[in-house]
Amino acid sequence: MSYSRWLDSTFYTYWCATDAKNKNDEVFICHTDIYKCHKIKYIECKKIVENLTAIKGKINEIVGDEDATELQGYIKEFVKDVDKEYQ
Repeated sequence: MSYSRWLDSTFYTYWCATDAKNKNDEVFICHTDIYKCHKIKYIECKKIVENLTAIKGKINEIVGDEDATELQGYIKEFVKDVDKEYQ
Protein backbone atom coordinates (compact mmCIF):
# COMPACT_ATOMS: atom_id res chain seq x y z
CA MET A 1 0.00 0.00 0.00
CA SER A 2 1.28 3.42 -0.89
CA TYR A 3 0.29 6.52 1.05
CA SER A 4 1.88 9.02 -1.36
CA ARG A 5 3.56 8.99 -4.74
CA TRP A 6 6.16 11.16 -6.47
CA LEU A 7 3.68 12.84 -8.84
CA ASP A 8 1.48 14.16 -6.05
CA SER A 9 4.01 14.64 -3.28
CA THR A 10 7.54 15.48 -2.25
CA PHE A 11 7.46 12.10 -0.52
CA TYR A 12 6.96 8.51 -1.53
CA THR A 13 5.69 6.67 1.53
CA TYR A 14 4.45 3.17 2.26
CA TRP A 15 4.08 0.40 4.82
CA CYS A 16 7.09 -1.84 4.30
CA ALA A 17 6.47 -5.58 4.07
CA THR A 18 8.51 -7.24 6.82
CA ASP A 19 8.36 -10.36 8.96
CA ALA A 20 7.31 -8.30 11.99
CA LYS A 21 5.87 -10.36 14.84
CA ASN A 22 4.07 -7.43 16.49
CA LYS A 23 2.88 -4.00 15.48
CA ASN A 24 5.76 -2.17 17.18
CA ASP A 25 8.11 -3.72 14.62
CA GLU A 26 6.11 -2.67 11.54
CA VAL A 27 7.98 -0.14 9.39
CA PHE A 28 6.88 3.07 7.65
CA ILE A 29 9.15 4.04 4.75
CA CYS A 30 9.57 7.62 3.53
CA HIS A 31 11.62 8.37 0.41
CA THR A 32 12.47 12.05 0.08
CA ASP A 33 14.30 11.57 -3.20
CA ILE A 34 15.65 8.73 -5.29
CA TYR A 35 18.66 8.29 -2.99
CA LYS A 36 17.30 9.04 0.50
CA CYS A 37 15.03 6.68 2.42
CA HIS A 38 13.89 6.96 6.04
CA LYS A 39 12.68 3.86 7.93
CA ILE A 40 10.51 4.57 10.97
CA LYS A 41 9.12 1.81 13.17
CA TYR A 42 5.49 1.96 14.27
CA ILE A 43 6.40 2.69 17.89
CA GLU A 44 8.42 5.74 16.83
CA CYS A 45 5.65 6.87 14.48
CA LYS A 46 3.28 6.83 17.46
CA LYS A 47 5.70 9.07 19.38
CA ILE A 48 6.12 11.69 16.64
CA VAL A 49 2.78 11.67 14.80
CA GLU A 50 1.18 14.53 16.75
CA ASN A 51 4.29 16.73 16.85
CA LEU A 52 5.29 18.58 13.67
CA THR A 53 8.63 19.59 15.20
CA ALA A 54 9.44 15.93 15.92
CA ILE A 55 8.49 14.97 12.36
CA LYS A 56 10.76 17.71 10.98
CA GLY A 57 13.56 16.49 13.25
CA LYS A 58 13.19 12.94 11.97
CA ILE A 59 13.09 13.86 8.26
CA ASN A 60 15.65 16.62 7.70
CA GLU A 61 14.54 17.19 4.10
CA ILE A 62 11.20 18.67 5.21
CA VAL A 63 11.13 22.31 4.12
CA GLY A 64 8.33 23.74 6.26
CA ASP A 65 5.08 23.16 8.08
CA GLU A 66 3.20 22.34 4.88
CA ASP A 67 5.52 19.39 4.15
CA ALA A 68 5.44 18.31 7.80
CA THR A 69 1.63 18.41 7.84
CA GLU A 70 1.47 16.38 4.63
CA LEU A 71 3.82 13.76 6.04
CA GLN A 72 1.91 13.75 9.33
CA GLY A 73 -1.18 12.69 7.39
CA TYR A 74 0.67 9.75 5.84
CA ILE A 75 2.03 8.68 9.23
CA LYS A 76 -1.48 8.84 10.70
CA GLU A 77 -2.77 6.59 7.91
CA PHE A 78 0.07 4.13 8.53
CA VAL A 79 -0.65 4.02 12.29
CA LYS A 80 -4.38 3.55 11.63
CA ASP A 81 -3.72 0.71 9.18
CA VAL A 82 -1.30 -1.06 11.52
CA ASP A 83 -3.72 -0.75 14.44
CA LYS A 84 -6.48 -2.22 12.27
CA GLU A 85 -4.26 -5.10 11.15
CA TYR A 86 -3.38 -6.03 14.75
CA GLN A 87 -6.89 -5.81 16.26
